[in-house]
Amino acid sequence: MALFPTSLRSFACAAAAFAAFAIPSLAAADVQHVIGKGHTLQAIANRYHVSVSAILTANHLSKADAKKLQPGDTLTIPGVTAKAKDAKKDPKKGETAKAEKGGKPTPKEKKKAEREAKEKAKGYASRPKTPGVVHVRRIAFAEDFTIKTGTKPGVLKGDAKKKFAWMMRATNGQTHDMEPRLAAQLGIVSDHFGSKPIQVISGFRPFTKTQYTKDSRHNHGRAVDFRVVGVPNEAVRDFCKTLPKTGCGYYPNSTFVHMDARDASTYWVDYSRPGEAPNYQGASPDDADEGTSDVHGAEAVGTPEADAPATTDAKPEPKGEPKAEPKPEPKAEPKAETKPGPTGKDD
Repeated sequence: MALFPTSLRSFACAAAAFAAFAIPSLAAADVQHVIGKGHTLQAIANRYHVSVSAILTANHLSKADAKKLQPGDTLTIPGVTAKAKDAKKDPKKGETAKAEKGGKPTPKEKKKAEREAKEKAKGYASRPKTPGVVHVRRIAFAEDFTIKTGTKPGVLKGDAKKKFAWMMRATNGQTHDMEPRLAAQLGIVSDHFGSKPIQVISGFRPFTKTQYTKDSRHNHGRAVDFRVVGVPNEAVRDFCKTLPKTGCGYYPNSTFVHMDARDASTYWVDYSRPGEAPNYQGASPDDADEGTSDVHGAEAVGTPEADAPATTDAKPEPKGEPKAEPKPEPKAEPKAETKPGPTGKDD
């Protein structure tokens, strides 16, 4: 009978010794992560307490490959610890856990996010020099406009409505009635950033069969692609996201922020480059309004630096009444040739 407790103690010691070796191996195992809606590599890395470069190496991905990842793809996460697996239970990791769930934020979370975005954008905010008046450079035409958007949202009076539609015309000269609330949104952005000049990349665009978005708000005069001189697009994006009933699109590989008037606010990121199909994150493709190539294929986008002059070599066109389309440049007269040669060739 005395041997039984001794054997039991020996067994317990052996089990403890085995656990001491087994637990570390389980705590540092690779795991498989299925990418969900709204997930980013940085958020995934934060969740598992690993670096983004470690994830790329483990999956044999380059940075260019990483931008093509889609929801539903699976990533191997190397050397995950047990503590990292439970990170989403940590109240301090609330934002990460929320991003991984991919669910809709609660009203309280939404207000908090809006408040944080406003605080972040405050670094570039200043008192407006001309409240309710927007100073715009339309890059495609090298034209400057001063438009009075007023202090009441959705109201454009007198010549302001015509001037806004003319400023937002397509590059072929075609015009369209513009949503007055869109002008008010531009006015709010202008006032927030101290009445700094706004550079408009694209406004109204007629429908084309090659556009990625089947029914873009640009086709209906309800959207604008723009940037604010001297303000990073990230700050413009963060403030745009706080506006009610506004669609906000961010394009890290391009030079503009998209803003449109709609019934419910939404936000998306498009990681594509000109000539590529959209690579959306955030909102669903149905809510996202346009791809990068929709803009670059239709507009002359000008200088990429936000705080540089919009056009350094373009000459402004003569001022005058709005015209249906730009006048073609006159052809030079052919020069007289002293020697026989080809004729009809433009200089």
